[in-house]
Amino acid sequence: MRKDNSEFITGFLSESGSFVRNKDYFAYAQLDDIACWVIARGLDNDQEVESAELAAKSVLGYFLQKPSISRYRIRRYLQEAHRVLQAESHRVRLKASLTVIVTDYARVRYGVTGNTRLYHFRNGRLQWQSKDQSLAQQMVDGEEIAEDALDQHEERHNLLSYLGTPNEFRPFISKKLPLYDGDVFLLATPGLWEKVNPAEMQDGLQEATDPETWIDTLEDVLLSKQEHVIQNYTAAAIFVNKIFKTDPQKKWRIIKRVALILLVLALAGGGALLFKMKEAERIADAATGMFEHETAGDAFIAESDYPKALKAYSDARNAANIVKNKIQVALLAKKIRITQLIVDGDAAVKDEQYAKALDKYDKALKEMKGREDFNEPEILEKKEKTQSYVLVMQWKKEGDLLFEAQDYAGAEAYYQKARKLALETSFVTGEKELRTKLDEVASKKTGIDKEKKTLDGDKLEKQGDESYAAQDFEGAIQSYTMAQEIYQEIGVLEKVLAMERKVTKAEEKLNPPAAPTSAGQPPVQGASAANQSPTVPVNQTAPVNQTAPVNQTAPVNQTAPVNQTAPVNPAAPTYQPVPAPQVVPNNQPVPPVKTAPATQPVQTPQANPPATANPTQEEAATTP
Repeated sequence: MRKDNSEFITGFLSESGSFVRNKDYFAYAQLDDIACWVIARGLDNDQEVESAELAAKSVLGYFLQKPSISRYRIRRYLQEAHRVLQAESHRVRLKASLTVIVTDYARVRYGVTGNTRLYHFRNGRLQWQSKDQSLAQQMVDGEEIAEDALDQHEERHNLLSYLGTPNEFRPFISKKLPLYDGDVFLLATPGLWEKVNPAEMQDGLQEATDPETWIDTLEDVLLSKQEHVIQNYTAAAIFVNKIFKTDPQKKWRIIKRVALILLVLALAGGGALLFKMKEAERIADAATGMFEHETAGDAFIAESDYPKALKAYSDARNAANIVKNKIQVALLAKKIRITQLIVDGDAAVKDEQYAKALDKYDKALKEMKGREDFNEPEILEKKEKTQSYVLVMQWKKEGDLLFEAQDYAGAEAYYQKARKLALETSFVTGEKELRTKLDEVASKKTGIDKEKKTLDGDKLEKQGDESYAAQDFEGAIQSYTMAQEIYQEIGVLEKVLAMERKVTKAEEKLNPPAAPTSAGQPPVQGASAANQSPTVPVNQTAPVNQTAPVNQTAPVNQTAPVNQTAPVNPAAPTYQPVPAPQVVPNNQPVPPVKTAPATQPVQTPQANPPATANPTQEEAATTP
């Protein structure tokens, strides 16, 4: 148990700085015989996927599956993380810098891609630091710029290799390095090492007794720079207080055994035996790879990641062919065939070839019958969902036929039914198409309704014109008003204004305006101007010629006014009023009064009552 016989203490911090999101990520795992630390920095702007977290978890996940300190394994960890970022690059290309450390508690090996860094301190002094895979580092190696200018050079973020690169992926993997008690490692992202130089790191380490104290000191140094903008920064410190001590005798026994083998090979001529040993080593590696790839494929099947499972099974079969294990080749071929059918079915669904997808799923279900290494219920669910897609598209087609036949109500019913099923089965593409179709149906129905109402309005307008011509003005107004309401509803403004003008014209015909009256005499209330009889005030103080009575029913010389408000018998003739006598000076003879002949009555229309005299005129008539 190496872990129990050693002491590795870890402390870390990760902050977002001046930003809302933190694109850095750190994780580690310590097993009984081996340990791994991973730090990553996201280089993309994806708002949904954290590339640093995804890459670090991928490396750590593959390490936990196959823990090893070998160079081959560490390279595979990084390659798998690189492939994962490429596979998840849907909206933008995901990319990240990453550094990984693996130790067996006695030795250490690390890998770097990008510009996250590893610093190694021994006896309180910097022993070495990892190299960035950047243009600035290349310039330092070529002695184009000084090494102390690297951390601030403008090309320090111009990376030549990183996770997710579209070019050839070339991570750096170190050799195994021995560990000693008291060694200290620091993992840092650019947000920290750009602002805290190695000398400041070393000074902080002198006073630190544990990783947390040292990390806090480094953070204080960074914040004391009082930068206007602080980038995401992450730092992880590993204090190696005690390493695992191996048995020296065991080491010498291994050396002696290897030397003996080499001596035997040399004495035997070495050539043929060396070739056979290399071949045996290749076959052994292939056998190991065969089982590893198959195990990885089974894990991908459990996660429903069929494309990755297909690749893993293919690699396993290639290894089985090298080993010449025919049984394993046959078993893997079966797994590949089933997985390929599922992958083809999923691709057909994506391409909207639902009949083809159903055929692939049916064949896959038939092939996996009775097997426990494939998830049969999941494939059945895929098949049922695809059948629903087929039904949705069939109903849509029926609706299209009715739409072309201008049966919009029938088309709408099919579209609604298909859209409901599409929503239930999460058929996003179909639901979107059906929503568009329903909008088209609604547009057509609205147009037909407008045309129908336009015809109704025209019909009412025509009825109004006919009523107007027949001088039925009330009927014309009613028809015009109803037509105006219809035009208003469908938004035909010019027709609305036309109906308004026609209604006004009909109202003028129905209620003509009053005629103007003579000066000084306002119109009499209660009768039209056309039917009013002229009324002449009578001077009631002057004598009247008695030989010509004006009205037989009442004497002329009365204090009451001549024109009474009481109704007059329509059958009796109305005579003209007697003009008032002429007023002369005192003691002068009064000239004779000329009277109108009594035999000439003034005919008054029978439909209107007699007009009432104006009170002001009556008062003026009685004044001498």
